[in-house]
Amino acid sequence: MCGRYTQLMSWRELVELYRITNQDFRPNLAQRYNVAPSQDVPIVKAGRKLAVVRWGLIPFWAKDEKISYRTINARAETVAEKPAFRAAFKARRCLVPASGFYEWQKQEKGQKQPWYITGKEGQPLTFAGLWERWNGPEGEIESCTIIVSEGNAFMAKLHHRMPVILDPADFDRWLVPEEYDSRELLKPCLDEVLEAWPVSTHVNKPANDDLTCIQPVNA
Repeated sequence: MCGRYTQLMSWRELVELYRITNQDFRPNLAQRYNVAPSQDVPIVKAGRKLAVVRWGLIPFWAKDEKISYRTINARAETVAEKPAFRAAFKARRCLVPASGFYEWQKQEKGQKQPWYITGKEGQPLTFAGLWERWNGPEGEIESCTIIVSEGNAFMAKLHHRMPVILDPADFDRWLVPEEYDSRELLKPCLDEVLEAWPVSTHVNKPANDDLTCIQPVNA
């Protein structure tokens, strides 16, 4: 699962990292310490175009928006076949910029300790994602999902699943499926890419979106 993450990069940093082509599009990208489902997030589409969409994919055939609460993540093992994702998997890939993500480690007596997982030495992360366009009663909505795989050895102590994290060298392989065989990219990243530390339960509430969310505590 990936149910919360951070996005601390500025517009300029996104432009440089992803070689954004539509630089006339300059959304207000405030630092986000606690991105939650149903909120608007930046993504990078094919052609290296920056867009802002809703997190929680709404398939083009959906009757209403409620399905988006069940589609914030797509499993790497079944994403190509699942009705909610297969059309987007074939034609609407995206990169989801992130600075880190959260996971909740099970403790004794049913308690859960939140952890913040980020790139070593502050390196940004890029999740493999899909996007979709849905025409609803109030107009068009663009939305996205984050693909998750089995966790690597580093994540094993925290959770058995994790977002698919792409290397910059593989961005085009993911974004242009008609030119590249990209299924092999849907796997856990190397352990040495990540570092993690426990954080406070402050992050549990989506309304809390500040630096406290990522500050380390004693677990």
